Amino acid sequence: MSLLKFEIYKLFKQKMVYFTFISLLIISSLYLLNFDRTTDSEKQLYREWEGPLTEEKVKRSQVENEKLTAMMEKREEQMKEDRVSGNSLSEKESIRAGLYESIAYIQGAKARTDLRLEELEEEQKDNTDLEASTLEEIDYSYFAYNKTPVEVIDYTSTFSLVVTGLMLLIGLSGSYSTEYRSGVDHYILSSKKGRHELAMAKMGAAVIFTVAIVMVGEAWNLLSKMFLFGNDGWTTTIQYAFKYYFSPYGLSMVNYHIIQVSIHLLAALSFALFILFISSLSRNILASLTISGAVFALPFFIVELIQMPIWLREALQFTYFYIMRVEFLFSDFHTLNFFGQPVIYPLVAVIWMIVLGVLFAILMMRVMKVRQVS
Repeated sequence: MSLLKFEIYKLFKQKMVYFTFISLLIISSLYLLNFDRTTDSEKQLYREWEGPLTEEKVKRSQVENEKLTAMMEKREEQMKEDRVSGNSLSEKESIRAGLYESIAYIQGAKARTDLRLEELEEEQKDNTDLEASTLEEIDYSYFAYNKTPVEVIDYTSTFSLVVTGLMLLIGLSGSYSTEYRSGVDHYILSSKKGRHELAMAKMGAAVIFTVAIVMVGEAWNLLSKMFLFGNDGWTTTIQYAFKYYFSPYGLSMVNYHIIQVSIHLLAALSFALFILFISSLSRNILASLTISGAVFALPFFIVELIQMPIWLREALQFTYFYIMRVEFLFSDFHTLNFFGQPVIYPLVAVIWMIVLGVLFAILMMRVMKVRQVS
């Protein structure tokens, strides 16, 4: 236990870790300066429409939207005649326009799902029944102001993965390399028992460090968005978020975000163990950092910049960067067949991260067991 505490102390005593972490959180949130805080009048307007989206509500929104559009066009024509520039709608009217657009948007998603269910009745693929069962669980009926969960989810799939990845690289790349460079490895490698205990302590410290980074980042994400936009809309369906318009999963925003953060954390833990393994092989911190960084970031540049077969593109997405991002696992319906049984991508990703984490932990233990004093 004392060895574990010492390894934890070594990780958290690094001033560069705190400076970098705080800087990354601030920089990654600068885009929020473009947003104004949600006003009480805006919340009140949405609360008038909050609840089940009945047919009556949908028709009413269509009628009022048509009136608003006609008013806007008339004002724009008048402004052209008067040679006046500016917004043709007042602030309250703009809010109403956004509200009506959200209702129309989710009705479009519902229509697309209904059409897909009809198409699946004619298909006979291995995963047809599985896709149909997931689509049938989507509940489009509830409407509410959901700016906070949409922004929280988007931040996790973009900035959070960059913050987590960089912090793990900076904090863990020198775990063994620093000791090789300083000569401490002479003492570590002098005892087989000491090797095992140290490896376990380093893994334990890496796990605690990773959980701390992800949880503090998550707290920052939630608090900053709640400060600006309130805390409404967590029970609306994930399809309200644009990136998940085609998602076949019937998840509320809150349920999805819990799953999102859990997969992000699992992938981060697996990546942390990979970094420790690379560090155990390398006497040079820069080499450890470069190799680990390349494994993390290169798949993104390859997938985004190079034309390749679809199967290769999907294979490269089962890497640390994309699984920590989580988004592609839920944005559409994909399965892999195992012995004739279709398995959805989210479950495949979870299993894959566990396998890789265990594999690199075992390999690191093996490296420390056979390594000789130089």
